[in-house]
Amino acid sequence: MNQEKKSKLPIFNLFEWIIALLSLITFITLGIIYHSSPFEIISVILGLFAAMLNMKRKKYAFIVYSLYVLIYGIMSLLQKQYGEGILNLAFNLPVYLYTVYRFYLSKKKTKEESFSISNLSYKGYIIVLLFVPVVTTGYGFLLSYLDSKLPFLNALATSFALLSCYLASKGNLSQWIFWICYSSSLVAIWTINYLEAGETGLLYLVLNGVYIFLNTYSFILWIKDYKKQKEEINKAKEISIEE
Repeated sequence: MNQEKKSKLPIFNLFEWIIALLSLITFITLGIIYHSSPFEIISVILGLFAAMLNMKRKKYAFIVYSLYVLIYGIMSLLQKQYGEGILNLAFNLPVYLYTVYRFYLSKKKTKEESFSISNLSYKGYIIVLLFVPVVTTGYGFLLSYLDSKLPFLNALATSFALLSCYLASKGNLSQWIFWICYSSSLVAIWTINYLEAGETGLLYLVLNGVYIFLNTYSFILWIKDYKKQKEEINKAKEISIEE
């Protein structure tokens, strides 16, 4: 009986609920003060909880991610941030929808509510180091041709986002490194956008500031979980050898 009750406790601890509540109050307050559109406010709230659910390795985080990138992508296009808009609608959304399919609809779906953690190999990191400058340069020139704002900074953010989104769909520990880089790039993008256009994109600026903190916290949390996971796997192997 006690074990069943423990398993049904809220997924966030007190500290995480406080962060979520303070962030939520901040987003709604800024949205009201600066007359942000309801869609903009909804998208930042979805983005916050998608990140927090991913932090807790909940499969349904990707349902929330899908809704977030759909609205955020449309809002980015409306503000001529074509790099962000195309990224979220043409890549992130299909990847997240496919992840939802893999978790809930495919023949290989599992009943577990959470997913396990994987990690990049040394070869994977080498590929990443080559991927970022190639995508940034190539996509930057394309965005310049499309007359996008801050084309190369947008392209750099895109390269980080592509990696983050893909690694997130694989439950990879390294995703948090690239989420931090992505959020930092977006802070720069939306700060410049805010300075040039007043309140436009202010909510996304604040959201990504919160993301930097959340992504760092998630990275630390996942490192601990990954170590525990490896220990459990090693113990299981030892037991199987003994048997």
